Amino acid sequence: MWVYIWLGITAAALVIEFMTTEMVSVWFAGGGVVAMVLAGVGLDWYFHLPAFIAVSFALMLCFRRLVMAKLNKGDVKTNADSVIGKEFILLSDIGFNKAGTIKVNGVVWTAITEEESAEIPAGKIVVVERIEGNKYIVKEK
Repeated sequence: MWVYIWLGITAAALVIEFMTTEMVSVWFAGGGVVAMVLAGVGLDWYFHLPAFIAVSFALMLCFRRLVMAKLNKGDVKTNADSVIGKEFILLSDIGFNKAGTIKVNGVVWTAITEEESAEIPAGKIVVVERIEGNKYIVKEK
């Protein structure tokens, strides 16, 4: 009887994981397999229930962070931070306290530099260091 209960718990954990893909319930499937084997050998419930809990949480603690890092490896930046480190042509002169403009994806944005002695003329290539509010902080390439 317990073998079928653990089989059902394992199957439910896998179905939930396939529906959510958050890597939370898959570890309970591993614990369910261990508990199912222990129940199949004929041990009483007070052996396979703690084994289920211990194995499930051990798998989660040991492997979730590693698996999530592998799954999130290819994230693509989709917001404004995707232009950090990219090069653009300066449309107007900029200086330390003088803002200029750059065109990013067809939109003209304010660009400033934080280098005190920097005077970058229009037409030069600049690299975006970071974004603060609606201003791109750039430096000359």
